[in-house]
Amino acid sequence: MSSKTPDPERSSKNLERLLLNAPGVFTTHGDFIEIAARLFSYSQFLADYCINHPTILEHALDTLHEQITREKIIAEITGVHPQDKAAGMRLLRDIKKRYMLRITLRDIAGVIGLDECMAELSALAEAVIGVALDLSQQFTQARFGMLKDNPFCVIALGKLGAGELNYSSDIDIMTVYESEDGESDGIEKTPGTRVNKVSPHEYYCRLTETLSGLIQTTTEDSIAYRVDLRLRPDGRKGELSLSLDSYSSYYEAWGKTWERMALIRARPVAGDMSLGQKFLDAIDPFVWKKSTDYYDIEEIRELKRKIDSIFDANDIKRGYGGIREIEFFIQTFQLLYGGERSALRTPRLAFVLDELLKEGFLSTDDVTTLSESYRFLRRVEHVLQMKDDLQTHSLPADPHELEVFSRKMQPFGEKEFTSELRLRRHMVRDMYNSLLGGEDTEPEIMVFLEDELTDDEIRDFLAFKGFENPGTALKNLKAISEQISLGKTIRERTMLRKTIPLFLDRILKYKSRDRLLSMFVTFIEKIGGHESYLELLSSRDDTVELITSTFVNSTYLTRSMLSLENLEGLFEYPDIRIDYSTVKERLSDIFEHNHDPINAIREFRASEEMRAGLLFLKGFYSVDELTNTLSMLAEIIVRATLRYLSATGANSANRRFAVVSFGRFGSRELNVGSDLDLVFISDNPNAHRLASELIKFLSDYTERGIAYQVDMRLRPDGSKGILVNDIAGYRNYYLKNAHPWEIQALLKARPIAGDKELLRAFHQLKKEIIAKRGVEISGTEIKEMRKRIIKEVSKESAGYDIKLGPGGIEELQFLIQYLQLKNAATLPGLITHNTTIAIKRLTAHGIVDRETEQRLLNAYRFLRTVETFLRLNQESVLKPDSGLAEVIAGFFEFSDTDALLNELESTRRKVLETAEAVYL
Repeated sequence: MSSKTPDPERSSKNLERLLLNAPGVFTTHGDFIEIAARLFSYSQFLADYCINHPTILEHALDTLHEQITREKIIAEITGVHPQDKAAGMRLLRDIKKRYMLRITLRDIAGVIGLDECMAELSALAEAVIGVALDLSQQFTQARFGMLKDNPFCVIALGKLGAGELNYSSDIDIMTVYESEDGESDGIEKTPGTRVNKVSPHEYYCRLTETLSGLIQTTTEDSIAYRVDLRLRPDGRKGELSLSLDSYSSYYEAWGKTWERMALIRARPVAGDMSLGQKFLDAIDPFVWKKSTDYYDIEEIRELKRKIDSIFDANDIKRGYGGIREIEFFIQTFQLLYGGERSALRTPRLAFVLDELLKEGFLSTDDVTTLSESYRFLRRVEHVLQMKDDLQTHSLPADPHELEVFSRKMQPFGEKEFTSELRLRRHMVRDMYNSLLGGEDTEPEIMVFLEDELTDDEIRDFLAFKGFENPGTALKNLKAISEQISLGKTIRERTMLRKTIPLFLDRILKYKSRDRLLSMFVTFIEKIGGHESYLELLSSRDDTVELITSTFVNSTYLTRSMLSLENLEGLFEYPDIRIDYSTVKERLSDIFEHNHDPINAIREFRASEEMRAGLLFLKGFYSVDELTNTLSMLAEIIVRATLRYLSATGANSANRRFAVVSFGRFGSRELNVGSDLDLVFISDNPNAHRLASELIKFLSDYTERGIAYQVDMRLRPDGSKGILVNDIAGYRNYYLKNAHPWEIQALLKARPIAGDKELLRAFHQLKKEIIAKRGVEISGTEIKEMRKRIIKEVSKESAGYDIKLGPGGIEELQFLIQYLQLKNAATLPGLITHNTTIAIKRLTAHGIVDRETEQRLLNAYRFLRTVETFLRLNQESVLKPDSGLAEVIAGFFEFSDTDALLNELESTRRKVLETAEAVYL
């Protein structure tokens, strides 16, 4: 019998152990021994369990064809009433093991398929949660009494929420109660005296803690399940349980895109199901937004970038072409289109795929590929985990173990299985890369010969040359070789053979050669058909160095470069400095002669931004020159766009209209990828049309992306305020209703476009308001505001938050703005939008001494330069052990990253010390 199993040796040894311990099983259940033999070859932990509990094995064999549901599990333990936590935990672990045995037997015997298996595994987890909840309520009531008329519910997420649990999975949950009102009735300490009365919040947080502990505390019987509560609001730092209203408030104000994605699979599994439905109804507007904006798409892109950053060829969940990529692909469609199409609002992936096919988003082939690959990978996951009840997603490294595993994945042998797995992951990755215009930078090895060397030999050579992922490098080299063969003329192929080595020589000099080679493949595919580009590159060593260093130093500029239709600007280097008159002239030409100005503006902005970024990276521009140039570029674009829109249609009569910039744009410190903070002024009742058209022209997403994202939240009353206001409206708001931080923000306001009379009026109003209200802001308020920002907004826990962290850019800006506001009434010359100018004027007036001036100017320049590198690489924090830290250290000519970090910490400390001295 063992010889027919995937692992005869393991099966035989376990059968011998069973025979020694319980020979009667072979007599009473001889017809089932073949199934037991298969079980013993698949799962060592269940073999051990059966050998120690043979009667449970016999019962499982007797009930092999009985479906397992939550209701049946609960019914079978009715009447069992553990009196303490230890007994309760034993019960939960006993339920888990007994029914896990039954499900596994039904699975490997072929009684149930994958869908039924996942459903039964989910039903088992739900039953365990339900029993644990009953016990938790019993223990909580014993300590705090009853809490009446305030129901409680457990919400499952992840695979449990979808009803698709795997063998050794965490259970992702959060808990909700209905109301904050009232308190528990406590327990009677002495006649007439009740103690331990607690609020609903404390009551249900304690209940959730007890529930989690009963399920996941390690005992001599192991655990029932690992409980993951991190998907709740604020994650590990958040409260263990929240009221229905608290969830609604959190998601409305703070909810993030990843939380929307997680809540797609939310499902009530225990407790009061009517409350569970109320929870689903409450989160519905957050999860299923009716429209998707730029920020949503960018957050989804960021989530995708995080997934892209993980590579592990053996990890079938998180690695390339794995389970997570399929889930992310499908859930992205749900987020983008589920608001309008209710049929997509389901946690079951199979159902979503059917609807995506019906709606025409995916083809039949696409759906088949995703569905079959998902089922295949989930089966691999199940077989991996049932062996030792471990949460593993990695294939065996040992050749013998891999061969055994392949046999378990019937009907494959080892070569057939690994080939099938590679093929499916390749197809999944290919589809995944198409999502949101993603780029393929992950390893996918095609099987064919290159020259006289085998693929294995080439990979060994690439490893010798320092590539961390030789397989990826091989793929990229084959793509480059293919590009050469695709050359239409002998001259084109000759130029490619001449140009490519120039880049490869430089790429091999960098530690990040794997990433650079991938970028180069995309670049050469873009320019491969342009003989003129190739000829220039072959003779322009400086341009080759510029492009390669861009690959090294900036993912942002690299993406921009690869997205541009026209790369002629690269070949003007180093004579690519940007001046106002030239940019203005070129922009006017676009509006006068281009038939598609909205896309031409986007190409123009991307090209000019890239020019400025390259000058910064090569040391021709300081950070001040870079941000001033980018601010000038944005200002010219806004002005030209406003003129263009004002001259067309119904807007031609709307002359009294003006635009004021705030934030970084206002202070002429705009960085790469920055939003434009704008407000609009007009006394024309129809001005909102022009304002809306201006925002739409700049921010609408087209095939060329956006020109700028426009942020209007600094207008009076923020996002709830009217889009356009007149001067009187602004005066009334700033004098009577504006918060102190809005007066602070007004410092950076700078009129930039439109009616000159309105612009002058706003400038005068700004000085009047700041002179009157600036003194309202105290040093204590500034300090408290900074504490809240550091605690609630900054990402300091993930690394150095250069902008928002302690002693960072905002720390310094707040300090300077406080001094400006404090002294503006008597020294109106301090009312300036630019921080550097403000520091110099504060020194000129004797408010800041010369030593402090230099310390602050140096700190501000240094911090903004570091932040610029973060933005150039689409990062929000500086991680000490990252490759980017090495890049920044090299730019400053520090000896190593430690020297960079020491300078950073010293700079931030000096800023904090200066601020503390001022606020005293």
